[in-house]
Amino acid sequence: MLGAIGQFETEIRAERQMDGIRKAKDRGVRFGKQPALNSEQITELRERRAQGTLIRDLIVRYGLSKATIYRYLAENEA
Repeated sequence: MLGAIGQFETEIRAERQMDGIRKAKDRGVRFGKQPALNSEQITELRERRAQGTLIRDLIVRYGLSKATIYRYLAENEA
């Protein structure tokens, strides 16, 4: 019996949480991690790479991981 009550309370809590998330999104709240670079920095990153700057130098300069550097380089290429 207590298990059923606990499950019911968990479901109610999940519903309230989803309602809160939906309302926040309607107000324009953005969830998730903020972008590491702004558009100017991304342009600069791509220009430096086009000039032949090594990936490891870009990693040090921007303080990002290798995967993040490659992700920024690959965006909007296709």
